[in-house]
Amino acid sequence: MASVALAALADNVPLQARTQFLDLVQLMVAGGGTDFGSAAQELDLPELCREITARGQWLLYGEVVSGRSVMDAGTAFEILMVVEENRGRLQALREQAGELLPWHCRTGLCDDDLVG
Repeated sequence: MASVALAALADNVPLQARTQFLDLVQLMVAGGGTDFGSAAQELDLPELCREITARGQWLLYGEVVSGRSVMDAGTAFEILMVVEENRGRLQALREQAGELLPWHCRTGLCDDDLVG
């Protein structure tokens, strides 16, 4: 499901659909656990979604700097906070994006663990 949502973001989908796909990806990567059936098969679904999303993180970087929607840029940045291992790159993105990000992302409130 994560790969389908990311693929949709690569296309020119309407803004409302972009918002819903970003929200879906955010829910998948931020998941705290997995369902009983997947756990019985030793599958960690949130971790699998994080791995898939990390491979497509360039789409999220593009969303942040696109200027389409401040709220979508914030959601994309928050997803990157979960999947991007290079914290220096995230800090550089924040500085480059500036007011394209919502206030809570510009000021660091969405990333209390971000260290350079």
